[in-house]
Amino acid sequence: MFKPLLPLLCAALGAAAPHPVQIHGCVGREGLLRAAATRNLPRYRRLVKIANADGTYRCSLEIDGWSLKDVLAAFKPAKKTDDGYDRPLDTFIVVTGRDGRKALFAWSELFLAGDGGPLLAEKARFLLPHHHDPLGRAAVDPIALQPPAGRDALKLESCASCHGQGKLLALSMPKGLCLVFPQDGFGGRFVEDVAEVEIRQVGVQVTANKAAGKKALVETPELVGPDGARVPLDAPRFQAAARAAYRDAAFGEGMGFHGLRVSTGADLGALLKPLLPPGLDPRSTCVLVTAADGYRSVYSGTEVFDGRGAVLADRINGEELPAGSGRYHVVPRGDFYIDRDVRIVKEIRILTPLR
Repeated sequence: MFKPLLPLLCAALGAAAPHPVQIHGCVGREGLLRAAATRNLPRYRRLVKIANADGTYRCSLEIDGWSLKDVLAAFKPAKKTDDGYDRPLDTFIVVTGRDGRKALFAWSELFLAGDGGPLLAEKARFLLPHHHDPLGRAAVDPIALQPPAGRDALKLESCASCHGQGKLLALSMPKGLCLVFPQDGFGGRFVEDVAEVEIRQVGVQVTANKAAGKKALVETPELVGPDGARVPLDAPRFQAAARAAYRDAAFGEGMGFHGLRVSTGADLGALLKPLLPPGLDPRSTCVLVTAADGYRSVYSGTEVFDGRGAVLADRINGEELPAGSGRYHVVPRGDFYIDRDVRIVKEIRILTPLR
């Protein structure tokens, strides 16, 4: 039986406004996120379940805000160091809250997504079960979308979360601008009261050799662990990893439709997990995949180890990879566009930028 949400006390006047958000790193224009920068951006609404830092349930909300990719686009993302690769597919984004909590995203999780990607939520409201008793009058309505100042004014000391279990949990409304990635599901990447957003480069140099892509065949790519130790990706190691498959209509930003494609091989996360040291949170990592011709992409640790994952394919539509595709081909499951696919895989490296 749901416990009624008790009437809220009057909101305190003069609630402090959230601190500004600093945008920096690989952008053409560093600075604070101002209201003017978001005024004309498209808005998105999503239903999300929020977890506490320890993984326990916190609340269920409807959020309203902007796509993080739209926010960052206004600051003109651009690499600041020549690392030998002229595309942003090997960059990543770190979002930090005022409590120090961080979340890491691959560039492509924002800019190659087809569903808005991670959201910077400005407004939020509690979801009220339809069997809930009527609410009393309150200065601030907890089931109306509230900006940060309105959420700060909510008085929830006498309220309990609505659920069907015996133990009632204290209600807690997130503060400030919040970074939410609904596609992660419960317990996914979430940053409360965002303080800064930084676009970073991987700091690994590469030499482009596009001509090599026409005939290269890397028989035994290398896996590089967080400690720099190299392990050959030989046939027994590949065959021992959990199998994976992914069917998609391949569509690229540059050349459009590439045909229907079923990629089969090993699950990339299962292949790499033995290289993670004990106690390392996979969500603090990212994975850099480099091809023999210098093409490369970054995948966040969340998507590789805890999310939709990626396939290290050795077959496309049941056949061996065609000429110019090498021995293995990395295919991420979450992207709308195929630009982050890497053929002729030469090296797969785990990085730990949040350690």
